Amino acid sequence: MGLSAFGDELAITALLIKVAEVHGGVSLGGVGEGEGGPAVAALLVAGVLPQVVLAPFAGWLVDRTESSRALRFASVVQASLATALAFADGFLAILFLVFLLGAAASVAGPATFTLVPAVTTGDITRANAAVEASRYAGWVLGPIAAGTLVIMASTQTALLVDAGTFVGVAIAMVVLRARRPPVAGAPRERPMAEAMAGLRAVARDRVLVVAFVVVGLVVVFAAMDNVAEVFFAYDVLGDGAFGLGVLATGWLGGMVIGAAFVAPRIKPGRHASAIALAGVGGGVAIALAALTTQLAPAAVLFGLGGVSNGVVNVSLRTLIHLRAPEALRGRVFAASSGLSTGAQLGATAMAGPVVAAAGARTALLIGGIGSIVVGLGGLTWLAAGERAEERRTSSDP
Repeated sequence: MGLSAFGDELAITALLIKVAEVHGGVSLGGVGEGEGGPAVAALLVAGVLPQVVLAPFAGWLVDRTESSRALRFASVVQASLATALAFADGFLAILFLVFLLGAAASVAGPATFTLVPAVTTGDITRANAAVEASRYAGWVLGPIAAGTLVIMASTQTALLVDAGTFVGVAIAMVVLRARRPPVAGAPRERPMAEAMAGLRAVARDRVLVVAFVVVGLVVVFAAMDNVAEVFFAYDVLGDGAFGLGVLATGWLGGMVIGAAFVAPRIKPGRHASAIALAGVGGGVAIALAALTTQLAPAAVLFGLGGVSNGVVNVSLRTLIHLRAPEALRGRVFAASSGLSTGAQLGATAMAGPVVAAAGARTALLIGGIGSIVVGLGGLTWLAAGERAEERRTSSDP
């Protein structure tokens, strides 16, 4: 997972640099200087949109085939597309290839997550924690490697290295011999009904419903934080790019700590509560950060927000492994990824006007308080469900 995340971040960073070259007067397939902002935005949307739109069908593909085979196929496709991107010049061609790369990623993600139980004989929470921590390491190292390769060689070289990482993932799947075959005797339905079966499985499980709702809403407020932190670093803290880098590093470092050291300590059966509590904790940290005027305490509080983020991700992965039907697990993972990505896209679009109208500090406060309310609501919802279950159990003859 770390290698895959590294390749994803390396690719998108190299492509962003390539597209941003229009600001230096270099025409990229007809995109002229001054049009770089919309071009970069289009590139980002092209990469993530298929992971939302195609999520049900990607999950269905993972569930109806052997998962490591699906991952190998997706990785080979990604390697081919990254190679094509290394030699593409026209902006529309780049946009199309990035969309296809996102489509392949929509299969690779759930396929990877469904294989976690197949590569561990230990505690599933600890296994998910290791997967998430490696993913965050890839997020950190990918942009650094991309920038270094572009400076020392070219964007083409960076993208060819990216293609190599996907080949590495495919080879790893052969070497590890991890397997998750389709569940024998799984009922066949119409294609659309089968694609949506994962969402129906979630809807039938009260705990998963609470977890998905809480995570989706927390992502909305976290996305607002992501937009606001840029202006918070510049306009409130007055530390500019350095301050922004420190805040981002604090958040990502916190995610590693949360995934690697906090999440594995969650007691069995308490993962849904952990998601809600993490929403509250992360919200408190961001709300307090909004009230600071110094970089050091803000960085520490952003780090605590990252810890909560890491706990949420590991807890949701584990909850799906424990509660989603095996035959539908790929579709449930795909639904989870689609939900998070869609919520982030929508919230990012809304965050700009909020920051412009209310300012970075108020936007951060809104994000923090919103997460607190969502987390408390989730805890209340879970507690009410537990009480109802206890009443039903006690009334049974």
